[in-house]
Amino acid sequence: MLLSAPALLDPNFMHTVVLMCQHDEEGAFGLVVNRTTQARVGDLFPDHPDLGSLDLKVREGGPVARDTLQLIHRFSGDLAGATGGLEVGDGIRIGADLESLVRRPGAAEALEEHARFVVGYSGWAAGQLDDEIRGGSWLPLPTAADLVFADGAAEEVWRAAIRRLGGGGASLAHLPPDPTWN
Repeated sequence: MLLSAPALLDPNFMHTVVLMCQHDEEGAFGLVVNRTTQARVGDLFPDHPDLGSLDLKVREGGPVARDTLQLIHRFSGDLAGATGGLEVGDGIRIGADLESLVRRPGAAEALEEHARFVVGYSGWAAGQLDDEIRGGSWLPLPTAADLVFADGAAEEVWRAAIRRLGGGGASLAHLPPDPTWN
């Protein structure tokens, strides 16, 4: 995971927690997990017999391709289906056979607890994210399912994540983004 540094003022990423899905020499791809949209899953699938009534908040994954939808979940085995997605750490997967998943008994409750629907994503060109990490814009943190699936306000989840950094993390969680705000 990556946490935006307190001084990162870009409105797309200020106080965000990003689940990294891919990071290699070609670039990086991640999903912001601590921001929600006004939409509910049922709004995205109004005519779907199972998803149309789902009142789960839709997450805002980032500023790129806001017309795409990703599923983050922690289903495994039979519940995840034949295409259970790609594991990205701490039992967290992206992608699944959604149609098979929603037909299972208790699917709505399971989705509410163990899945997040995300529109858009965060992307970096080759070398860009590495440069931003070296420049102090991003703080790496081991992937933690409780943060990915947290339901608190975006700011609260970011502050809880920052406190896990150890060392000066607890004090960073209380800094304003711009020291002149003091």
